[in-house]
Amino acid sequence: MWIWLLFFQQVQADEFITTGLGTEVYITYSLVSLLLISISGLMSGLTVGLMSIDELDLEMKLASGTPTEQKQARKVLSIINHHHLVLVTLLLSNAAAMEALPILLDTMFSKIISIILSVTFVMIFGEILPQAVFTGPDQLNIACKLIPVVKIITVILFPFSYPIAKLLDRCFGANHGGRRLQNKDIKALVALHENDVIEESGATSVTGLVSGQIKMIHGAIDLREEVVKNHMIPIEKVFFLYEDTVLDEITINRILKQGYSRIPVYSSENKQKIKNVMHVKTLLCAEHGKTIQESGIKLRAPLSVSQNTTMYELLGKFREGKMHMAIVSDEKEVKGIITMEDVLEQILKTDILDEDDYDKLTSFLAGNLVQNKLSSPQTRTTRQRKRLSALHPRFDEFSMSTISMA
Repeated sequence: MWIWLLFFQQVQADEFITTGLGTEVYITYSLVSLLLISISGLMSGLTVGLMSIDELDLEMKLASGTPTEQKQARKVLSIINHHHLVLVTLLLSNAAAMEALPILLDTMFSKIISIILSVTFVMIFGEILPQAVFTGPDQLNIACKLIPVVKIITVILFPFSYPIAKLLDRCFGANHGGRRLQNKDIKALVALHENDVIEESGATSVTGLVSGQIKMIHGAIDLREEVVKNHMIPIEKVFFLYEDTVLDEITINRILKQGYSRIPVYSSENKQKIKNVMHVKTLLCAEHGKTIQESGIKLRAPLSVSQNTTMYELLGKFREGKMHMAIVSDEKEVKGIITMEDVLEQILKTDILDEDDYDKLTSFLAGNLVQNKLSSPQTRTTRQRKRLSALHPRFDEFSMSTISMA
């Protein structure tokens, strides 16, 4: 309360306008005051506008933006790369304008009035409005058009701003390059862009990514973190043959019923070593009644990987085309196998069922339809998963719902 009383006493004691100045001086001082307010607003807006532009966004516009956006991003990047020099230059200009304005107003008005005018003009026209405009939807466009102004001011104030900028570089580092997102950040960013329905002018449009696309992108990102041992098929579930296995009618029928395109072949001398991989299609040219080794069919040397090999490294080996099945082993024994299909399932984040899998699963579901109706959904799912693991090691609830709907 006493502050307001003191304020009104001061107002009554002072003259609002200094009468000792002529009209021309008032007009000149008023124009200079408007210029200082404009400079303060321009520097304040540029400080917030330029310094708040994300370099990662600019790099994205350089890579995928329109020609106009690429040109604008290139100009702005050339300036904000000198982060501290531009920052100090803009702040010095803003500080000089804001400090000169009260001094000039004090010669035109009483102290109370000059303070009120200075605070009002600086707050509204020197801070709020400029920063709202410079950080608005046309932020990049405005910043690009004012780059020449920033360069001129930088040259003028270079003797003062450069030493301070170098000191800041030594204290905080000169490298203020665009931030890089981690894998989890990229996955979260992709998930935020799930498809959205937009209604505009009576028309409906869908933008963004569908769930399947998001899963594929997440799966591709996870390839470098996922290791083979978490996705391989254990050797206990693998169908295999030996080199000395005779290719008679019973054996060939057993091979064909499995529905596999490639079969591991163990050495006849060392029962713990997978020596080759046989393509089932080569049985068309095989001589029946002889062993695999004597039949003359072409066997391929297996591709061996460790349990800690990443799925990304495995995909690179598969891309070489030598083999699309890899033997997973440690120094002592074979642990399992993994195929190109397992890598694709990791990328797609769901199971891939071929024709043989589909036939087996539909036959299984049809044969157990009555039993399934009598059991609870939770028990039925558990029982089915246990029995179906022998048919398809990667079978999941999504695959079952797909088969059931078919």
